Amino acid sequence: MNIDQLLTLFEQGKMSRQDVRWRLSSAWLDTLDGQIADVNRQLRSRIPEIIYGEYKTFQQIVELAEHTLSKNSNVIVSRASCTQELIAHFTPGLPVVHSERVLVVGRLPQAAGAVLLISGGTSDHAVVREIELVLQALGIQPLVYEDRGIAHPGRVVDAVRHGLKEQVRCVVAVAGMEASLATFVSALVPLPVIGVPTSVGYGYKAGESALISMLSSCTPNLAVVNIDGGVRAAVLAYLIGGTLK
Repeated sequence: MNIDQLLTLFEQGKMSRQDVRWRLSSAWLDTLDGQIADVNRQLRSRIPEIIYGEYKTFQQIVELAEHTLSKNSNVIVSRASCTQELIAHFTPGLPVVHSERVLVVGRLPQAAGAVLLISGGTSDHAVVREIELVLQALGIQPLVYEDRGIAHPGRVVDAVRHGLKEQVRCVVAVAGMEASLATFVSALVPLPVIGVPTSVGYGYKAGESALISMLSSCTPNLAVVNIDGGVRAAVLAYLIGGTLK
């Protein structure tokens, strides 16, 4: 729950002044054994704590996730190496959605805003799916169009046309190779575009080529995250495309 949601509940008479004061004045950090879970991050920044699972043990992730779930409706775990074990642990009592790179435990919120998500090829799917699940966990409806590389420009135009019709507030363009998709899309829309270069490509400097291409784009409405940076792109798209409640 963030500050805007607290104020809405107060205005609707569903939360007392004392409850709001307690929420805002309580300690930001809850300390665990050897770890710190920032369970109130969403309250102050609209961005929930996202557990980076790489290099963490199964038990460490479970401890952090369960503590986060004690104060939030869901928790996002990124890049965990023990996904199947986490699914087995949480599914008896909670819904779980997952992909190769991310796992979401708990209830998905009702969507309040939409983002257009376009990829250059099916090889970019792992990053696309990561962005899609994180957006859903944050309460954003992703309109997903995969395999829309500019080798067939009409496929890109169709996706953009649909996104504009659905009144999306921003676009996420995911591409490897030379990553020209991001520039092409950003030249078509009157919206902020978030470019996500992927490590997909042939030979020399694969991944880096996509990053350099996006960074060098002539379209001023294009901003770029790091290579395969799906979580960061999803959070930025959420902050741009979400509706304050």
